[in-house]
Amino acid sequence: MIAENNPVHTAVAIINRDTRNRMPLSEYDIECIDKAKALIDADLSIHHSIGYIAAVSGIGATKLKKGFKERYNSSLYAYLRTQRMEQAAAFLENSNKTIKQIAKATGFHYTSNFNTAFSSYYTVSPATYRRLHSAK
Repeated sequence: MIAENNPVHTAVAIINRDTRNRMPLSEYDIECIDKAKALIDADLSIHHSIGYIAAVSGIGATKLKKGFKERYNSSLYAYLRTQRMEQAAAFLENSNKTIKQIAKATGFHYTSNFNTAFSSYYTVSPATYRRLHSAK
């Protein structure tokens, strides 16, 4: 039987591929990665560079990027984007802030960029989202 067609060989290859790319994280690494996440969560309006986040967190940039992905199953920037979009949705649902104010509060300098990002994430514009989801 050809190895490529053998389900056991295929499963072993997948497991080996997945574990080969894993990075062991020490307790210190985990502390630093959690500190990086807390820095992002503290103010979503700020876009920190990975170098800055790494320096403040006490870990190297490469270890931070790989470790964050390992710990949270998301890249730093994907996590930041998700948090920003969820915060924007909450503002749209529960506040009277203007879309421009929400854009600024979630780290967008230009409302048009916010509209594009939000529409891409939720498949509706911020204004439409507000109409559909705002608390009455």
